[in-house]
Amino acid sequence: MIMRYCLSLLLVLSLASRVSAQTEYTPEWEALKKHQAAPGWFADAKFGVYFHWGVYSVPAWGGEWYPRWMYVPDRVGWGEKIYGYHQETYGNDFHYHDFIPLWKGAQFDAREWVDAFAGSGAKIIGAIAEHHDGFSLWDSKVNPWNSARMGPKVNVVKAIQDEAKARDLKFMTTFHHGFNLMFYPKPENSWTRRSSNLNIVQDECKVPQDPQYRKLYGLMNNDEANDFWLAKLDEVINEYVPDYIWMDFGQRFIEENHRKRFLANYFNRAAEAGKDVVVNTKGDFFPQDLAIVNIERATMADIQPEVWVTDFILGSAWSYDKTRRTAIDPAKAIRILAEVVSKNGVMLLSAGPTPEGTIPEEQLATLKAMGEWLGVNGEAIYGTRPFVSYGEGTTLLTNDDSDAWKEFGALKKGIWDLNAGDVRYTQNGKTLYAIQLGWAEGQDGRLLSVFGKEAKGMKVRRVSVLGSEERITYQRTPMGLTVNMPREKPAHADMALVWRIELE
Repeated sequence: MIMRYCLSLLLVLSLASRVSAQTEYTPEWEALKKHQAAPGWFADAKFGVYFHWGVYSVPAWGGEWYPRWMYVPDRVGWGEKIYGYHQETYGNDFHYHDFIPLWKGAQFDAREWVDAFAGSGAKIIGAIAEHHDGFSLWDSKVNPWNSARMGPKVNVVKAIQDEAKARDLKFMTTFHHGFNLMFYPKPENSWTRRSSNLNIVQDECKVPQDPQYRKLYGLMNNDEANDFWLAKLDEVINEYVPDYIWMDFGQRFIEENHRKRFLANYFNRAAEAGKDVVVNTKGDFFPQDLAIVNIERATMADIQPEVWVTDFILGSAWSYDKTRRTAIDPAKAIRILAEVVSKNGVMLLSAGPTPEGTIPEEQLATLKAMGEWLGVNGEAIYGTRPFVSYGEGTTLLTNDDSDAWKEFGALKKGIWDLNAGDVRYTQNGKTLYAIQLGWAEGQDGRLLSVFGKEAKGMKVRRVSVLGSEERITYQRTPMGLTVNMPREKPAHADMALVWRIELE
């Protein structure tokens, strides 16, 4: 009888706990700010890989904005080239929805993809949920235009999540759909916010106006579009509860009330599932008290008090482009990763799979090389925190007028030029890591001038080099700490060399 009573009490308490979790967050900013923007797992993870794969992968020409520019004849620059290419290749009567039956993805294998992503050293595995084009990559009940019903007829989000879970990795979904209402050119007066310079209004709109396509091409009014935006998010949250929902810039066009309702549902469902979750903001559509800042393809000027995130392209474009079969140099990727982590950031890479569903060989090669470096040097990245200084060196990082994130102190120019003349610092407890961004042939040692400045009061107990068994000598002077190079170059040191410095 006592045991039955105890079990009943536990059941009641469990149900009460679940109800409490469900009602913990209300759609008000002050209530939502109880959420911790960057939980410990995110601050520890440092590196993730996701992908851009969709209907736009079929033409494989010009990137993931192909469905927008294929309808804009007077767009100067790259958009104009896409329009001309589409007319020449497919003709005037071939619309974006006509690509859907051609997107078969017959070689898609979620296990192979996640193996490759995890093999790179990524701790966060992502799937695109929906891009600006209005086509969802999960089995949606609210959006008939989805990959489970059409195209490859695969629930891509679930397939990737299942594989990430099997490896005990964090799962991320990316949402770009806040821009869907503005993405395709519209007839005059089709939208109440035409004042935005991101919207294209055309008197003769070539986008199909048939009602059967309205949910794909965003042929709806502002209120309906906002409800549709929220319904898609709620569907993914309720079904999959991702660890991280990545948000693109378009959410700034969504009504504030809808943004708050999204967050309340996400945080409540996460609490119910026992998850500490993450959401990012590109701009100010979410307060930084509850969302991490995302700066695209850039770094910060200095160490940030709060964790932030940045994205870079693994291939030649966000999505697969058959005319540009290149990938980021793994050495550059590792150096940027060290730069980002030294300033309290997390780096994401986006792969661009082929329409058939394979990761291009050049992208796989970069992922493999990064994994090999992190296999030797990962302790200098994962679980670390910034040191008293992010680093020192010869490469000057600056912003320019085209840098959309400079309002956050973001820097873009020079980030690809990081080299062996630069050092970045990370720390884990009493262990400091000095990451030299390359191997300098003929160099006998390296002066770490931080020990003559911000760290001059810190005492060094031992120095070693990751990946080397050699005894490393060092000298302390008023100028700093000079650490000597190993005689034999460690594996993968051409990408970056790491001194492990044990502090007293």
